[in-house]
Amino acid sequence: MRIAIVGAGLAGLASAAALHRSGHTVAVYEQADELRASGLAINMWSNATSLLPSLGIPAEKIPGEPFSRMLVRAGGRDVAAIDVPPRGLPHVNVDRAGILGALAGVLPSGAVSYGARRTDVRTLSEEHDLVVVADGTSSALRASVAGPPRRRWSWNVWQATVPIELPEVPPGTGSSVPRPGMFIGIWRTTGDRVTWFAEQPERRAGDGAALLAGLRGDPDPLVRALAEATAEERWIEWRTQDVWPSGTPYRGNVVLVGDAAHATLPTFGQGACQAIEDAAVLARAIAVEDTLGAALRRYAKIRVPRTRGIVALSRVGALGRRRNPVTRILPDSVTAKQMAASGGPVMRRLARPRTP
Repeated sequence: MRIAIVGAGLAGLASAAALHRSGHTVAVYEQADELRASGLAINMWSNATSLLPSLGIPAEKIPGEPFSRMLVRAGGRDVAAIDVPPRGLPHVNVDRAGILGALAGVLPSGAVSYGARRTDVRTLSEEHDLVVVADGTSSALRASVAGPPRRRWSWNVWQATVPIELPEVPPGTGSSVPRPGMFIGIWRTTGDRVTWFAEQPERRAGDGAALLAGLRGDPDPLVRALAEATAEERWIEWRTQDVWPSGTPYRGNVVLVGDAAHATLPTFGQGACQAIEDAAVLARAIAVEDTLGAALRRYAKIRVPRTRGIVALSRVGALGRRRNPVTRILPDSVTAKQMAASGGPVMRRLARPRTP
């Protein structure tokens, strides 16, 4: 088939790689002038990394820093741990640039057109056998397939990647600091660097400088060291916003993938993983069904329950990010232990590899 893919983010490039590997001709249209690698890093769990070889990235070429454990801190020390052994290829924390570059690298030369904004879905659908909409959370093309999203959950996140030596976060681990109204996550990434982020739902957009200044005086020496090592210009603000998945993520020969279909809060780190799953399932559905209509129905039957479950779980987990009467009363150490006890089983279940 001739397939148009709108958006060269993770979902778009993963879909292009999977469909190209299946023998289709893909054309990716990206409105930016180059790959939009923001300098941030993301978690990719086994349910995503185990699919990358089917997209053309061999296991030994998967970029990123492996991990299998998360330490949970309170009062300036570790009070709990979540073990998440991989059940397939390793979980990794990877720079967006690294995974986007790896996916783009498996495509034929010229498959991605940059500076190409495509908003006319009708023309695209007439010129191609299939149109894959992968233009992100604020999708301009989603309305051509589904109605407006229901009430969306959102807040601001600040993140940076810095070169720093952190013995408190040994290789193979990440660390988290849950507090009433705030969550801090810390992960090793490649090249002796650490990526870290702070979520504070009650803080206004544009207030990152004040947040970073406050963290430089934090009572936890680990948080304080990270804040002191982070220059204000490297403290990147982004807005997390979810999208409740439509029951029918396609119309005619146009289909939604990635955040355009089911953006999720970062509570369980599954946003990037679900984009990879979309790509693998879509390519497989097209390969095994006799018609495109049957393939898209198969894709929806598999992906809608899965992504609705993850969006809903992420919202439940997000309740602990906000300040509430319970978290105000409980000591931070109790909150941290409760998070580890409840979140560990969920993370292990979500990260299990699934057959497309």
